[in-house]
Amino acid sequence: MFSHTLQPSLVSLFSSTSSDALALFRTSSDPALPSDSFIHFIHDGLSIPPPPSPGVLLHLPTINDQGDQDDTHDHGYKYGHELDQTVLHIQSPTIQTTFIQCPPTVPNFSTLGLLDRSKFGLGIKHPWMYLQVRNLGRNWAFEVSIVDNAGRVGIIRLSTFQVN
Repeated sequence: MFSHTLQPSLVSLFSSTSSDALALFRTSSDPALPSDSFIHFIHDGLSIPPPPSPGVLLHLPTINDQGDQDDTHDHGYKYGHELDQTVLHIQSPTIQTTFIQCPPTVPNFSTLGLLDRSKFGLGIKHPWMYLQVRNLGRNWAFEVSIVDNAGRVGIIRLSTFQVN
């Protein structure tokens, strides 16, 4: 996608405050769970607007929910502070079926053989990535596929499911 373009020192693939924030992404929600599984933009501090019907927004813990000065959850996790801006809210009990994906279409690399896999990805050549996620005291996962200079594919998975 970006392999043949001049890349600035900072590339932003997603900003929840841009006019078409998900333009480079494919979204997927679990059709079997229409009230629990959705992708929606909300104001982080106010949790509005509500998701389209039949979606029901789970209560998002705030720093005020903790009482006194203790800002830790039962498991010792600290909740993130609210932002006074629009954020992307992805909610589902099944992370396998509710997600965003960039680029929007990704082929099955196992069936491609020795084809040039760099033609199918983003083609970003930066050695680092920045991700800002608010801790809601719930499980989440993030996955990034990478291709090195030799064309080998790897996956970096970040998840709160495994503690060891």
